[in-house]
Amino acid sequence: MSGVAWLSHLRVLDAGTTPATRYCGWMFVQNGATVVDAGSTGPEVTAEAADFLDTGKQTGPPEGSFDVILVDDGSAADLSGTTLVGRIERFGERGPRAQWVSDELVLAALGGAAEYTRSRDGRPVYGFGLRYQYLAGLYLYVGLAAALTEPGTTREVAVSEFETVVSLLPYATTQYAYNGSESLLEQSGPRFVVGCRDGWIVVYAGLAWPALVGLLGRDDLIEDVRFVDLDNRFRNVDVLAALFDEWGARSTVAAALQAAAEHDVAATAVRSPAEVLADPDLAARDTWHHVRGGGLAPSLPYLVTSEGITS
Repeated sequence: MSGVAWLSHLRVLDAGTTPATRYCGWMFVQNGATVVDAGSTGPEVTAEAADFLDTGKQTGPPEGSFDVILVDDGSAADLSGTTLVGRIERFGERGPRAQWVSDELVLAALGGAAEYTRSRDGRPVYGFGLRYQYLAGLYLYVGLAAALTEPGTTREVAVSEFETVVSLLPYATTQYAYNGSESLLEQSGPRFVVGCRDGWIVVYAGLAWPALVGLLGRDDLIEDVRFVDLDNRFRNVDVLAALFDEWGARSTVAAALQAAAEHDVAATAVRSPAEVLADPDLAARDTWHHVRGGGLAPSLPYLVTSEGITS
């Protein structure tokens, strides 16, 4: 529990089975609402995820009235009275994929996000977790919280998981018009995961070219037209990647980061999950919290303003 109580006057019925719907219910719990769990976990929700998503929810028959009801795609909900319905849809209620089902990987692939999370040789790379579905649940929570500020004007808020993925992506058409690049690996500037002798670092190469030349130790490239301007740098990103690979292979992580600092180039070490969880600065900011059954989970971000809302 977060200790935030600005929604303590609300009763929410979580009748969902999907990660997104149940994450929305978890968000209401974290902001003080009473959430009654009347759903069940679907096949995508592991036991560990269920333990996290059900934290703080009450179990039992859904008796009494509710201010908000959370349901899955295709579930019937009573729209009579003043109850606000929150619904998670896979692909939206209309269109060629309206009846499709999906999981996290399908959403990432069809939504275009899988193209951004791949290795340099094109192999897909996917991080653990249900991030797109959880984000859809967050979007639904935000939409419902906004609707509660104007009671009676909105009866149902629906969020498409597919559109949630699309909402995260940079503007590929704008990038192509700017520099002719069809690559989805870079946005504001090339970024490289560079292997060093004892580990890995990430380097941002969208900065002024002289700084990068100094870092690479390649004064002969200072006026190379392939890299001086950022648009040409994008067009020759594979060549530049090879230069960084050669540079990193000669250095340790510590030496590479020291050189990057000396030349004012943005770089950071790639850390393992264990190192991230053990980070004292993150721990001091309560970035993680312990969950039932053991382990850590991300905490609710700090609430900047909490004027409260009334139903």
